[in-house]
Amino acid sequence: MRQTRMHQTLTALLDETAAAVPEAPALAFLDGPALSYAGFAAAVRRVAGGLARQGIGAGDRVAIWLPNRPEYLILHFALARLGATAIHVNTRFRAQEVAYLLDRARPVAIATQWGFAAGDFPALLGAVLPDLAAPPRCVIGLDTAETRLGALPVLPWAALDATSGQAEDAASPGASPESDCLTFTTSGTTSGPKLVLHRQRSIAHHAGDVARRLGLDAPRRGGRATLLAVVPLCGTFGLMAALGAVAGGAEIVCQDRFDPAVTDRLLRARRVTHTIGADDMIYRLAEVAAGRPYPDLRFTGFASFSPGAARVLALSDALNLHARGLYGSSELLALFAIQEETDAERRGLGGGLPLSPRAECRIREGGERGELECRAPSMFAGYLDDPGATAKALTTDGFYRTGDLCRLRAEGGFDYESRLGDALRLGGFLVSPEEIEAFLKALPGVDNAQVVGLREASMAVAFVTPRPGATLREADLAAACRARLARYKQPARILPLDAFPVTESPNGVKIQRVRLREMAEALMADTEGATP
Repeated sequence: MRQTRMHQTLTALLDETAAAVPEAPALAFLDGPALSYAGFAAAVRRVAGGLARQGIGAGDRVAIWLPNRPEYLILHFALARLGATAIHVNTRFRAQEVAYLLDRARPVAIATQWGFAAGDFPALLGAVLPDLAAPPRCVIGLDTAETRLGALPVLPWAALDATSGQAEDAASPGASPESDCLTFTTSGTTSGPKLVLHRQRSIAHHAGDVARRLGLDAPRRGGRATLLAVVPLCGTFGLMAALGAVAGGAEIVCQDRFDPAVTDRLLRARRVTHTIGADDMIYRLAEVAAGRPYPDLRFTGFASFSPGAARVLALSDALNLHARGLYGSSELLALFAIQEETDAERRGLGGGLPLSPRAECRIREGGERGELECRAPSMFAGYLDDPGATAKALTTDGFYRTGDLCRLRAEGGFDYESRLGDALRLGGFLVSPEEIEAFLKALPGVDNAQVVGLREASMAVAFVTPRPGATLREADLAAACRARLARYKQPARILPLDAFPVTESPNGVKIQRVRLREMAEALMADTEGATP
């Protein structure tokens, strides 16, 4: 096992890994050949030189709107080398969301790809450019021979990655530990989306913690650890797993979009040891796996964050996934805490033990259960150009208010229960909706369940979806609740649906609980209107 050191900048992190394991495989795309760590570091220096020749340097912002591929990480490290800030753009964003982000961040350039099957990024970008208050100076284009996008020049990747007599000097490291490094975009489900700013130190430190805790710095039979990067790199879960792999000298296999058949092939052919995905990804992968275990996997992190994760854990045991619950956020970074595989009662929950030994976790206003507050080396520097939102998110002594309902563990760490805004006050008791959901999911024929609160969360309404071939009746479900749940936990209504309303995020498909709450309000209004 290689000793993973604590670094202050991403440049120091990559250069140390490249010096330690220069010929080890670093970056690959799908089934293609891998670039070595020496080649990775050299490509970063070349691209940093190309950026510098375009006048991009310390303090500048560059947006990255790319799917998972080696160029994404090369560009990210090149920007970090210069002291520039990477603005990560969700690959599922469309015109309105991209316009909002670009107007907020005002990057000097934006990198995007032509010909990506899942979205025509150049067309979407071209539609919003004329209305931007401060448009970028240029577009960095992958897989294109175009020279312009609207009024902007297009700089092909090949030109950016070209060798120049001044490239090495121009690409000299220009970042300090306190240099702005990157932003992630929050979901914006409660207010507007915010740009979460991190500095070099927080990113580099946490990458080392991820490598050590996940064993990404440990060799395996026939080679080093291998990460399948299928969760989008534009989000904190995807990016921090990849940066942890770089810190540990592991190989990173990039998959540009999730396709269960492709993922299954890559896990086996590339002898993948580590991957991360949401529970829906695991369900779809299991269908393709058809009961065949994955022989090399040692860690599958998943973000179900629910006591109803028994199905994921059953699949994990059958397929050798070694699934474990994760906890993280854009503000604290993903993989902030991980459940231990040996803890059978908790391994499917969100939370666990924080990766950093210097992380501090407490419950607001004391006690064992309530809103989690955290302070750690991985904490964000603030919301970009939004000091008011930053101040609101922090306590006077510098703890981040997570907005999550959690329970502290006597032996250390914590267990995630729900978003605090989703918690229910039923019969005078604070109840996590996941507790009721877990009960409903265990009933015959129920595939999934969601519970929302109404009237200041004093009333619960449940929605359920059926397993294939099953038919669900509200009367039967309600009778099961009356027989086995405390009266105050019983939902006022249980509505079967064919499917939940969903939205896609960088970390996977998320159920739209706001939309479910609107549906519940309409349902209860109709129920009351029909009452004589």
